[in-house]
Amino acid sequence: MSDLKTFLAEQYELELKAFRDSLDSVPDAEFTVQRLGHAPAWHALHVCDWLRLTVLQDRTPDYHHLGWEDRPWVAELGTDPAPMNEDAGRAAVLGRLDDIAAQVLAYLHGMTDADLSSMAFSPSAPTGERPRLVALGLHLRHVAYHRGQVQLLRKTEE
Repeated sequence: MSDLKTFLAEQYELELKAFRDSLDSVPDAEFTVQRLGHAPAWHALHVCDWLRLTVLQDRTPDYHHLGWEDRPWVAELGTDPAPMNEDAGRAAVLGRLDDIAAQVLAYLHGMTDADLSSMAFSPSAPTGERPRLVALGLHLRHVAYHRGQVQLLRKTEE
């Protein structure tokens, strides 16, 4: 399965770069401005939280940008302060995204065959978990979705 591991890591690297490029295209003055529900900074922190939860399986109790904060399963994760908020500044938010992305890529490159065939926490699944490969595929598409949301926000600036 090492070819699969390489493929996954490459796909995540490409999508995370495209997402970062999309965020980089947002003017500084617009980075924390909410349009259509959320600011680009929120999208960046949202992707960070979901990467931590679904790819890294990080259960640190400080999630605040999942978008499902009113759900019981989020409360069960804990309510420590968020490691960063949207108003932390562009450099800090993008630095966090870069850091989480680097952790994700290192994790994907280091996955074992057992990791690839294991189950992953997935709160929207009926049982609360999914096969890891399915979860990784869903989340990769989720990052692409938010890249599109950032591009849509750019169009509302015009």
